Amino acid sequence: MNKWIIIVLLAFVVMSCDRTPDYVIKPKDMAALLADIHKGEGVVDLQSSRYRDDSVKKALKQSVLMRHGVTQEQLDTSLVWYGHNIDVYKEVYEMVIKQLEDELSTADIAAAGKSVQVSVVGDSVNVWSDVPFRRFSMENPSDFVRFKLSADENWDKGDTYSWKLFANSHMLPAQWTICADYSDGTTDYVSSKFYGGGWQELKLCTDTAKLLRNVYGVLELPSAKGEAAYMDSISLTRTRFSPDNYSRHSVLSFNSAK
Repeated sequence: MNKWIIIVLLAFVVMSCDRTPDYVIKPKDMAALLADIHKGEGVVDLQSSRYRDDSVKKALKQSVLMRHGVTQEQLDTSLVWYGHNIDVYKEVYEMVIKQLEDELSTADIAAAGKSVQVSVVGDSVNVWSDVPFRRFSMENPSDFVRFKLSADENWDKGDTYSWKLFANSHMLPAQWTICADYSDGTTDYVSSKFYGGGWQELKLCTDTAKLLRNVYGVLELPSAKGEAAYMDSISLTRTRFSPDNYSRHSVLSFNSAK
């Protein structure tokens, strides 16, 4: 077959696979843009004292858009189109997740395999340092999400840790747990399951009379055959003790020293 015919056929196949209209940001470009936007949001969360002013937050987002040669109007128009073409949007977010996970893996290697923890100042801050998205399926090597934080100078007695995320509908239940280790050898924990989609939250109010050493958690979301489960907007918010929002009725304890 003539090589020019092959080239034309290949070009036709590529164009056939790309179903986005001309006015929409292409999937690979959209994935790269969304990944940078989410990294920017992570910077705002981790440096909330620096980005309290909305104008500063807008300037940060604008710099991301300029880097990709995209206007806010183009982004909004593209998001509307992707919102009406969920199958393509899922493919885009799979690329976003892979890019962020690859970057996180590279950061772990640079840190000699040690998890990097950022010390965050503030009365109410997002201390989640991992990627904020996950995709689970039977083809994935792991269906767990984990975190572990060690005490630093910004921790107080009675701090509350709220683990929150948005999940799509899934057939099998998710099980998640938050634990808190204290200096006296005791451990508090809360654990629950959730089904289906929507916003989910698990909260642990730590003991006001004990000194914290570690806070850690694990989430398991098994996938049924042929199913892909997604979760995004994962956050872990630390807030200071407040009598109005403090409850330990669901907290269980054990003593590891015995």
